[in-house]
Amino acid sequence: GTVVDYTWDIGVITSNGYIAHNPTEKAIVVSFRGTYEQGDWIQDFTLTHTPWPPELTGSSVVTGFYAGYIVAKPLVIKNALEVATRYPDYRIIAVGHSLGASRAAMFVADFALHYPELRHRLQLFTYGQAKCANRVFADFMNGLNIPIIRVVNKGDIAPHLPNDDPTLVQFGTEV
Repeated sequence: GTVVDYTWDIGVITSNGYIAHNPTEKAIVVSFRGTYEQGDWIQDFTLTHTPWPPELTGSSVVTGFYAGYIVAKPLVIKNALEVATRYPDYRIIAVGHSLGASRAAMFVADFALHYPELRHRLQLFTYGQAKCANRVFADFMNGLNIPIIRVVNKGDIAPHLPNDDPTLVQFGTEV
């Protein structure tokens, strides 16, 4: 079965999730929790743009989504790298729902940029992900040539938000 290796629960700017591995599936899962409490809703609607990551000139992401990723980043990257090193033949699957989906995408971008030797092991599965980034970021993600699957429920408005900012786009394959 699946074994949880690390969890995080950062309360100032809420960010929660876990890193686990499954020996049967040869998979490492980096999971980001979605919108759950009041602080998450505030982050969902902090729609200004933050230039990020610095390695991608012209790239920007939604500030509210970024805020919760960046506070967890040191812990998540360090622990994901440790588990990936421990299990060198395992896939690294980032997942998230809603708010967590955008943070999972940022994790994949960060990990791919800083550990290119592990890029081929990365996969991203999101559920109900809002538009979280501009075209530069989206093009980078699509250019990784890794599985990026966005699960969208018919009638779910979240994947179409924010709908008043034409600079924000989706990436990956929608199913």
